[in-house]
Parts: sequence; C-alpha cells; structure tokens
Amino acid sequence: MNKRWMTTAMAVTVAAGSLAGCASDNGKGASPGSAGGGSDSKPVKLKIGIGTEGLQYIEGSPNINEDKYTKKLRELSKTDFTLDLIPHREFDQKLTLLFAGGELPDLLQTHGINKPEVAPAVDTGAIIPLNDLIDKYGPNLKKNISKEAWEFASVSKNGKIYGIPNVNATPNGNVMMVRKDWLDKLGMKAPKTIDEYIDMLRAFRDKDPNGNGKNDEIPYSGREKLAFTEAFFGAYDAIPVDWKFENGELVPNMIRPQMKTALATYRKLYEEKLLDNEVFVQVAKDWDAKIKAKGIVGLWTHAPRLADKWSAEVKTGTPTGVVDIIPAPTGPDGKGGFSIGSTVGGNIWVIPKTTKNPENAIKFLDWFYSDEAQKFLTYGIEGEDYTVENGKINYKYPVKQEDIYREEMHLTWLRMVGPLHLTDTEFMKNRPSGDLVLKAMDIASKEGRKNDGLGMPSLPTLQARPELGRDGLWLETAAKIVTGKEPVDSFDKFVLDWKKRGGDQVIKEATEWYKSTHK
Repeated sequence: MNKRWMTTAMAVTVAAGSLAGCASDNGKGASPGSAGGGSDSKPVKLKIGIGTEGLQYIEGSPNINEDKYTKKLRELSKTDFTLDLIPHREFDQKLTLLFAGGELPDLLQTHGINKPEVAPAVDTGAIIPLNDLIDKYGPNLKKNISKEAWEFASVSKNGKIYGIPNVNATPNGNVMMVRKDWLDKLGMKAPKTIDEYIDMLRAFRDKDPNGNGKNDEIPYSGREKLAFTEAFFGAYDAIPVDWKFENGELVPNMIRPQMKTALATYRKLYEEKLLDNEVFVQVAKDWDAKIKAKGIVGLWTHAPRLADKWSAEVKTGTPTGVVDIIPAPTGPDGKGGFSIGSTVGGNIWVIPKTTKNPENAIKFLDWFYSDEAQKFLTYGIEGEDYTVENGKINYKYPVKQEDIYREEMHLTWLRMVGPLHLTDTEFMKNRPSGDLVLKAMDIASKEGRKNDGLGMPSLPTLQARPELGRDGLWLETAAKIVTGKEPVDSFDKFVLDWKKRGGDQVIKEATEWYKSTHK
C-alpha cells in the first residue's frame, strides 16, 4: 500500500456509527501525479474495454460514461477515458470477436494472457510487451506488484510482461456462506463432513427454516454451468478445472476416478432437490434474487472479500437474516475447500499494438496507487458518500440494496488495479460486518485444494480443441449424469472418448510443461 495512503488510513477513527478519518491531503496528495500529465497538460484520451462482472449497478446503467463516479474518476485522473462495456456472460466470446475484428481499445481487460481467447493475440504480436513501458512510466506498478505476480503465467510469457494484474486478498477465492438464522432455528451446528452437510441441507428442505409456511426453501444454490457449487467437488479433491500430478503425469481432475464419485454425490443432491435444480441454466441475477430478495436459499458459495456485502444484502430481503461463514465440507481424506490459486487476481490489463500512445495507459493504471485514487475508490464522492467534519471523514455506510450496488462502483469495479480496501485494516475494522470478511478470509486461508496445474499456459491442443476443456464434453457429461439422463457409469465412456478425441495429447503437453517448470 502506498505509504502516504497507509498513513492516512491508519489515522481513521470511528464516530457515532460512521467512519471518521484524517483527511490530511484533502484529495490533493496524489503521489505519482495525475495520469493525464499534470494540470497544465491537455487530458489524454483513452478507450478502455472493461467487463461488467455481472454487477447490477454497471449492467443497469443507462450510460456508464455519464455516471457520476466515472466522471469523477475522469476528473481526478485527468484522463479523458471512455469505457466500452463487455457483458459478463459473454466476456470470453466478446474478447475473441474483438481480437478477430482488430478494432481494439487502448487498454483491454482480460482474464489472463494464457486464456484461449487471448493467448493467440500474444503469440501473433497483437498485444505488446510492457517491460520497458512499466520501467519508464509505471513506478508505482513496479514497486507495489510483487515479483511473483509479474512472473505468473497469466501475466508474463518467456520473461516478457504482457499484462498488468490486480491482486487478490487471498489465493483461495471462495468460501461457504450459510443462513445462520436457519441453523439457529433448527438447533443445528455448522456441519463439517459431506454427510453432515447433506443432513443440514435436508433439514433446510423439510423444516421450513424461513418460517413462511411454504415448502419453498432451496438448500444449496449455484449458477449456470454448475458454477459456484464446487464445494463437494473440493471434498473429493476433484475441482473440475484443476489438475493433479500423479503416476508421472499431469492429469485433469475432469477424468480422475474421484470425479466419478463426486458426480454421484451431485446426482444425489439434485435428485433430492438439495441442490438447486436450475443450476445448469440459472443466470446471476436470478441466483442473486433467490438468496437476497426472496430469502429462500440456505447455502451458497462466493468470494470471502464480499462477505459483508452478502450479509447486508440478505437483510434487505429478510431483515432478521444472518449470514455466517463456515468451513467447506471435508471428504474421505478429511480435507476440503476450493481451488487454491495465485495472489494474482482474475483481471489482467493488456495493451494492444494498435494503441498509439501506450505510455498513457501505463500512466493511467499507475495513478491508481496514488492517495487521491485510493481515497476516492474507498470513500466515493464527498458530499454524497461522505462528509468531512473537523478533518474527520463521516462515511455513509450503504444499507439499502441500491446503495450497496452503487458502492460496488467505486469500492471494487472502478478499482482497476491497486491496493484493495480489504488491506486497510482500520476501514475494515469499523465497517459493518467487516469482522465477517476477516473471518471469511481466515477460513479461506486455511482450507482448499492444491492445483498442480496452477500457472499452466493455454495448451496448444486445448486451444485447437476447446471442447476438451471444462465447459465442453465434461460439462455435457456432468449435466446428463447429475440430472439423471444418464447413469453415473457413463462417466467411464466420457473418459475414453475424451482421451481418444485429443485428451491423451493434452495430458502429454501438460506433463511436459509440469516437468519443465518443476525440476
């Protein structure tokens, strides 16, 4: 964290339910200066391609470029940027189309340079290396982003940096969130094992924990393509996108025997309606509505950094609702949890070779480490999101649903790079349900499954045969097994078919990568 910002943050105190802090620089202390080159310079123009991340405030905006927070960021950074939104549900496809069309923005958000939709652009030179530009124009980027992050496969290739990463608060990106008021009403303790979890889910289904007299509870819900439901895969050490090095080969979890056992459990959950039966088709907004507005979901999975947001949003639909974070179910080996990833976040910024002045994009991102950037991103707009009295900041914590969505705009979405608000201990300590976030991050740091394929670049055969990836043949097979259209034993046929259609070559390429990087 920037030293000056840290100094300011540590001076923050609480007064009468509001956050108060030292506003010593009054927003004028940007350490690296303005991104646009200073007050005497004409603001540079920048076109930015950025994903909506499924956020309601972003996707519901009639014109994100006329939004007050966008305008404020434009003013503070002294950069005349335009945001081109990439819909969350079609992010990968849209990126593929963008690269194919050649009309690229000056700065583009991706999910990593080794992703199938981006890797070819790196190989063909459509994305430029950034080493020299960062050295010259990104002193704060260079200073604050770790060597490990710069060298991660989603950021660099063959010693060349192609992306600028954001950084996660924890390498484990998901935890279990449960309706604690439901557990309390049923007199149940938090479960630990798979069987205990199933007992809890059956109680959620049968004993009317929301107390409305209707049999409308959904014990465990997730999103389309079986997303956000990996807890039981983790219990069997079979996270679908992960890999294991065993018997001299790097093998995808999709075809390991543990996957067959896990799918049998998911089939049971689906048959007994313990798992939301819309889990293969359900879009984010419908999943959200069931958990928050309707208050009919007892268990779900999401990011530990958003535990406070979930706690507040559940109360908008059920004022007495209480969210808690519990350890994920443990499997036959006594372990569980989600995939342990890198501290490198999911969003990586790249600069296409068509950008006329790439240094402007570097300066813009470098500015996010300034004091004024961090103050704006954390507290929002003075007079609307906070006031200053006697040098103290009184922050208006969001309570209503629309205010919670609005806060995401400055607190997370516009924070393109730079320190997360989670690293500001004073801000988190005084934030409502900030302790729940800290608990979630603690649990996330203690559980999870190692992915031996972490950092592996996009394999040539998987680029040529995307159906061999998680969302191809495996998802098709998983859907048929879980919904009962095919027997669990059809998994064996899937494995043979997957290997015959190119999977053996995928394993060969993955193993060569593993052995070359783990000598």
